[in-house]
Amino acid sequence: MQNSSTSLRRSAQVRVLILTVCLGACAAPATIDRVEADTRKVMAGEPPLMLEQVDGITATGYAVIDVQKGQTHAQRRLMAIRASKLDAYRNLTEQVYGLYVESATQMGDLSLVNENVRARVQGLVYGSRLVSITPVGGETYETKLALEQEVIDELVSAYREPKARQRSTETVTRIVREPAPRQRVERNSSSNKRWFIKDAG
Repeated sequence: MQNSSTSLRRSAQVRVLILTVCLGACAAPATIDRVEADTRKVMAGEPPLMLEQVDGITATGYAVIDVQKGQTHAQRRLMAIRASKLDAYRNLTEQVYGLYVESATQMGDLSLVNENVRARVQGLVYGSRLVSITPVGGETYETKLALEQEVIDELVSAYREPKARQRSTETVTRIVREPAPRQRVERNSSSNKRWFIKDAG
């Protein structure tokens, strides 16, 4: 049993090496390096990585298809995709800027009468990357967004130290002579009756 699994593993490694050599002649140098790195991982017994790792954060948003507004099922599906994307953006904003939570509790006769909890998030998010939009169970859509660490650092620093906007004003001091008052003179002409302005100066 152990010999058969070892021989299967070796034959898979040989196939990967042959495929790497065959495709190596057609591939660019960067592709060859990547294939060689993947081959080394397979030889070491490590499975190849299928999903790209993100240096930053990811957020997931969900939306149900049936509760969306639309006349047809296709319209409701598109609205659910849009709503799940907005939910993912809200989750990204929560992770970058935090969540403002306001809570109020009322007690009466040493027991809880009423409790209100409100949460709010506000911020600017740009530079996110759409990872996937996936239907879940035929009733819901799931959207995943990723935000790189460089963008996160830029957003947080802009939030903590807002740039002051300065108005650029220029003071101009010139002495301007007042123009002489203008007089209106009417010219009598049978073909053209217009008013003309004549300078008195």
